Amino acid sequence: MPCVGTLKVATFQVVLASSVQRSFILLNYGNISKLGQTWLAGYDTVDSANSFTIKVSNASELSSSSNTNVNGRSTFPVDGSTKVPSNFLPSDDGQAVNSTANDGSSDAISLQQPFKFFGRTYSQIYMNSNGYLTFTKPLPASNSSLNPKRDIIAPLWTQLDSRRGGSISYINKPSSNVLAQVTAAVKQYFPNIPFAAASAFVATWKSVPYNNSGGVVNFQVVLAYNVHRSFVFIYYGDIAETGQSWQAGYSTVDSASSFLVPARSVSELSSSSNIKVTGCWAFQVDGSPKLPDNFIPFGNGEMVTPRLDNGSSEAIILQQPFKYFGRTLNQTFVNNNGLLTFAKPPSDCIPFLNSGRDLIAPLWTHFDNRQGGTISCREDTSSDVLAQVNAAIKQNSPNASFTASSAFVATWDNVPYYDGRGVRSDRYLSSELLLSCEVWKDFNAMCWYFEGGYFPSGFSLQCSALFHPAELWKHLKVGTNLAGWLRHGGLGQFFHD
Repeated sequence: MPCVGTLKVATFQVVLASSVQRSFILLNYGNISKLGQTWLAGYDTVDSANSFTIKVSNASELSSSSNTNVNGRSTFPVDGSTKVPSNFLPSDDGQAVNSTANDGSSDAISLQQPFKFFGRTYSQIYMNSNGYLTFTKPLPASNSSLNPKRDIIAPLWTQLDSRRGGSISYINKPSSNVLAQVTAAVKQYFPNIPFAAASAFVATWKSVPYNNSGGVVNFQVVLAYNVHRSFVFIYYGDIAETGQSWQAGYSTVDSASSFLVPARSVSELSSSSNIKVTGCWAFQVDGSPKLPDNFIPFGNGEMVTPRLDNGSSEAIILQQPFKYFGRTLNQTFVNNNGLLTFAKPPSDCIPFLNSGRDLIAPLWTHFDNRQGGTISCREDTSSDVLAQVNAAIKQNSPNASFTASSAFVATWDNVPYYDGRGVRSDRYLSSELLLSCEVWKDFNAMCWYFEGGYFPSGFSLQCSALFHPAELWKHLKVGTNLAGWLRHGGLGQFFHD
């Protein structure tokens, strides 16, 4: 029989790893026999613009070669993208927007929670390939104009063509790390606005070519928001110069609120800023006024009532039972029409007392939060909030021995009246109701804030001293537009602060 020599064999593996925006090659080597024949290890491209050869003297050395400190493994980024700018939020796990048409758009993207944009609330968004976001429907316009008679956010509106390269993607379910990052950014650049991001929408245009010229663009827009406050961050990476028309900024359907980034050329966006951070712009866009100074600020864990006519929250179990005229209450309902009840939610919008139920009504009338505004509540035991509550009660009831252990805060922020009047920015109501508890004493504080001095006729406020809303405005208008009321025990005698 003829003698058969030992076969020379090789064991190796290639892994193509990819996300929406990044691609990597992993080359893993096991036992590689020495070769006497021609061999090569690496990669190449059709135009030879990008190629790499693993440089070892013999194929058997591949088993111990590495560029990652792991013997027998070499890893290479091969997507061809430029380096992600350091100011960008992570976007590798984003959902791709694959438009097959020039001037294309995504389908409607349902937001995780409603986004407030200058007084209007949206539950969906559209991401256009030409560098802008809309809310009501796609805007397939190639000519950049921040006066389209609709709400729009345009980090860089120009003619782009993602069919030729690059990627467009979004993240609608951000990680806790992303929420922490945007919360920290808001606190840094808007230090006087209490904010904790409940959601974020991250849209990224990465290495997307212009439509009719060379060069690519890299930019990202981040919507950071919760039930009360909304912020927009725009981040710019490398932006190639172009002769195409372009605009950057935002605008509203009525053009009442708009902003254009002041850059002389599109490439200057990469070095521009309004917060002294290169390539970054930040804006508060909810359109809500700052809460009055006599209000407890919004905090973590705010629950929002449903947007329903005569709607109410579900039963909210109080962490600290609330003593109310000898009765101990363990739950409450926050009604959209400006009152709290304890046994069940009310079904009537017409205010009246002597109804055979416990209730607290900072302003009981017919509101319609379907038109806008936010009604929210939370129970708070943080030291900062309790300190504010204790100080307020000590100021108004200096002889009361009281240290709060819990505070339930319900806020009606910028809520329109049912008849549609009082919706304009100079005609709104903000009210807040605070239940403050310790083991032996309970206080109920009511704070109102009015701007413009407008109350619609035909509405009534009922408390122990009944007067028309117009008279309430006269009582509240004391030098400033701020007034607070404190009472001890429930609807009864009020003390003006």
